[in-house]
Amino acid sequence: MGNYLTSRITAEKHAHVKTSKNRNGRPGVRLQDLPEDVLCTILSKLPAKEAVRASVLSSDWRCAWTACPRLSFGADDVSKNVKGKPQRTKMFIDRVNAGLRKHNGRAVAQIEIKYIFESKLVDHLNNWIRFAMSAHTKNLAFDLAPPNNFPEYGDHYRFPSEQFTDNKSVSCLACLQLSFVRFEPPPTGFIGFPHLRKLHLHVVKTTRQDLESVLCSCVNLEWLSLLRCHLKDEMKVVRRPLCQLRYLKVVHCDITKIEFDAAKLSTFVYDGPYMPITLHHAAKLENAKFWFRRAVFQRCIASLLNGLPDVQKLTLQLGMQRLEVFYIVTTFKLWFSLCRVILQ
Repeated sequence: MGNYLTSRITAEKHAHVKTSKNRNGRPGVRLQDLPEDVLCTILSKLPAKEAVRASVLSSDWRCAWTACPRLSFGADDVSKNVKGKPQRTKMFIDRVNAGLRKHNGRAVAQIEIKYIFESKLVDHLNNWIRFAMSAHTKNLAFDLAPPNNFPEYGDHYRFPSEQFTDNKSVSCLACLQLSFVRFEPPPTGFIGFPHLRKLHLHVVKTTRQDLESVLCSCVNLEWLSLLRCHLKDEMKVVRRPLCQLRYLKVVHCDITKIEFDAAKLSTFVYDGPYMPITLHHAAKLENAKFWFRRAVFQRCIASLLNGLPDVQKLTLQLGMQRLEVFYIVTTFKLWFSLCRVILQ
């Protein structure tokens, strides 16, 4: 047994696992008697915190937790006894750096950073992204929070697009979650995320052109979610279609229009002010759910039927009204197979 995160061991060593008998007279194996690679595989299934706790049970396990492929660092890792924001931030930085050093040269499947953003974190965040790429990380989450909960957040963390100019560095990245970051015009040679399958953006500051550049680079993207991303402009991805996109969610975003070309899209969820929505070539769209605010019913339904002609199930909520419509579209006519109105 073994994987790319664990040390290899010979079959002969496996054959000499210590055994003992339990009270029923049956042979049993104690956890500390397991071969190193088996133990590392078990610990690799645990969250990082639990793996570290398990490592204190035996001196032989002291470094075994470094086989854990899922690393998560957050504000809870800082002792509550540490007073003062600068001291807490320094301790958090030291904890993350120490944890990543333990995994230097190893593959790490998942890295999650959860902390309140401040300017002194910038260089460290850049280094942690660099480490993630060198560790062939598959799932990367930078869940940064604004300094306060008010709408005016201030400056966001600038996402270092210059680190993504080598296909080798992003070949493993499949899931990316970014919160409280900003996209700037990508540098020459930016290849984006050609192997990314899932992208979640929360409170991301960007422009229509920069967001389009990022999305167009995600040629294998299957799942896309945007929450509170205020473009104050159109969101269009038609120049280079997202041919693999199956799920699209847009919630509480300041956007004037949505226009996508996604032939395999099956689910679309939208919550926010009314706006024109057009999905090109979305013949496989099964479910579309809309929560429009400050909208006129006749205007909404006419716009949706024109912009989503192939949807099979449409759920529309306006204030206290919800309309569910199942319909079939042919080349010559549009007809309703089921229409149900629910007044709440």
